[in-house]
Amino acid sequence: MKDYKLRLTTLLLLGIAYLLCPSSVVGKEATDSILSRLYSYRSSIGSSIEGYTTTAYMKIDLKTDRRNITLLCVPHLYPLARSHKRSHVGEAYATMTFHEEKECETKMHAMNNTLRRNRTMLPSIMGYLTPSIYQPTLFSDHLISPFHRSNKKYYRYKTIMLTDSLVWLEYKPNIRNTQTVRGYAILEKASGRVCSCLIIGEYDMVSFEINITMGREGVESLIPSECQMKAKCSFFGNRLRSVHHAIYNLPPHPPTSSTPKEILDSIRPFPLTDTEARIFAESDSIRQARQDTSRVKKYNFAKDILWDKIGDKIFDRQRGRFGSHKQGYYRLSPLISPLNLSYSKRRGVTYRLKANFEYEFGPKSDFSARCKLGYSFLLKQAYIDMPLTYTFYKPNNGYVRLQWKGGDRVTNSTVLDKLKAEHGDTIDWDSMDLDYFHHNRLSLMGHYDINQYISFESGLSFNFWSSVHDKDFTALGKPTHYNNSTLTEELTVRPLGWKGPVITLDYERTLRGPSDKGMNYEKWEIDCSYIHYIPGLRSWSLRLGSGFYSTQTSNAYFLDYNNFRENNIPNGWNDDWSGEFELLHRNWYNSSRYYIRANATYESPLLLLSRLPLIGTVIERERIYIGALNLSQLKNYMELGYSMTNRVVTLGMFSSFVEGKFDAFGVRVGFELFDDW
Repeated sequence: MKDYKLRLTTLLLLGIAYLLCPSSVVGKEATDSILSRLYSYRSSIGSSIEGYTTTAYMKIDLKTDRRNITLLCVPHLYPLARSHKRSHVGEAYATMTFHEEKECETKMHAMNNTLRRNRTMLPSIMGYLTPSIYQPTLFSDHLISPFHRSNKKYYRYKTIMLTDSLVWLEYKPNIRNTQTVRGYAILEKASGRVCSCLIIGEYDMVSFEINITMGREGVESLIPSECQMKAKCSFFGNRLRSVHHAIYNLPPHPPTSSTPKEILDSIRPFPLTDTEARIFAESDSIRQARQDTSRVKKYNFAKDILWDKIGDKIFDRQRGRFGSHKQGYYRLSPLISPLNLSYSKRRGVTYRLKANFEYEFGPKSDFSARCKLGYSFLLKQAYIDMPLTYTFYKPNNGYVRLQWKGGDRVTNSTVLDKLKAEHGDTIDWDSMDLDYFHHNRLSLMGHYDINQYISFESGLSFNFWSSVHDKDFTALGKPTHYNNSTLTEELTVRPLGWKGPVITLDYERTLRGPSDKGMNYEKWEIDCSYIHYIPGLRSWSLRLGSGFYSTQTSNAYFLDYNNFRENNIPNGWNDDWSGEFELLHRNWYNSSRYYIRANATYESPLLLLSRLPLIGTVIERERIYIGALNLSQLKNYMELGYSMTNRVVTLGMFSSFVEGKFDAFGVRVGFELFDDW
């Protein structure tokens, strides 16, 4: 209520000033001069915020106005969906470390709230309390900042002189979009420093108003000293409202053995309201009663196991730290979540699941395990990608990686052609499925960055192919399994360092052995990729590559490229579809002795549909795709595509052309709901 009174008073004073002193409204030239000082203020501070550390107190009041069963599917909100209470309160004390080009890091020292098991409350929204107003984007990779020079074209500004030293700056977007915001700021006229500002917007189903008070001088003037935020989240009939308050630059609390509640009581910069104190007291009473009765209450399998234990694991994202010094970390995506699903015409509905594990041995070494699982319901195929990595020297990214990748189904007509040549027309070949094989791959690779320009990788790979229909091969007296082992070398060159283009040169040859069945070959590939970021959340993703077999025996049935293959478990560039061919039939990936490919993707929050009324207000990103390909049997293949991302889905539409003639059209859908939650 206090901040609303302040805003109302400020607006009233501005109205009086405008009516009584029309000259207080600044003209266009003076406004441009003030904006120029605003844009230059960041560079006038010689120091960088990189690594700047501060201690902060944060408080949240959360109210659930409406809820239904769909709330169970939202990561982090499972405890809230199960709670019988509609109002919750939480506090936290943490150390914040700011960075120039990535999100602020938070190290939690004490946390106390009224959720069961003291779970973090709305972590995706808490990030809105650390805006970077002088950067091109306010929060990591979203929301275009009105206080950065490169974004001036997205906003219109009006200024009013408040005093001889202070200026009121009002800003509104030229095109209303979920990536733009509106509000006002109070600036220091002489320097252009933002003293305070109000940011109003809506992104990822969250409507918010953030009142920010900035620091006064030096590096502290580039980051908030206090933030107050009102947020509302509405989806599928659920409605949540929250009020957040954060105070920064508090004196560090000396390390003690105090409980989190005692630490928060000692550092709290302002007292709790009567309502907040009552909610905390009621929660403490319920927890104590639960502990007192847990020893004597009857065991309830449905509630204690199915609802509490298993339900929590199914619907909520699991992550945490372990070890004496918290050096271990694990993260598992929810078993049931819309984010696990995607759809394309060729693969149908695909389910994906990811799990990560990390353990630090010291500041320069660690061990990590990743596991990505996928299943295509249309193709009835399961996929797995599981790398195990031991990093022995982090400064130069020196690591050894053992990786198992399996489940890919490849097609190869070479085996079938050879059988036809041997047996002629004595067999009904159309009744047999002899060109489909399962492919599994085990690789052991070593990697080292010599410097920011050159990296080297070397290792061994073992490939295993097995026929999908064994009985037909057995009937013809042919083996159903094929294997080979290969030596792989890769040289990576970054001409401009880490932020420039990346050029990789791959060489692979088979190692002859008793089980390779004469499948010997020598293969070369070159791949160039680059993501060029443009202010205003725009970018170009570019890729150019080629590969060929310089040596290939007649028994080298399976042509398999490292940089040209069907992406069954996408890794993504800025999205899962850049640098790929969405409509190319999977048969073509393993049928050519060479390939030449080029891909380009342009991404922007304000491109085509985003400029339309109503529709444009909910579109977050738009992309245009162009891809061209040449194979030995497929000449002049091209794909054109368009996709748009909103709070619920990414919808992509693609068309393919062969020799300039229309070939196919397809749609692909990826679920984005709660992606940042």
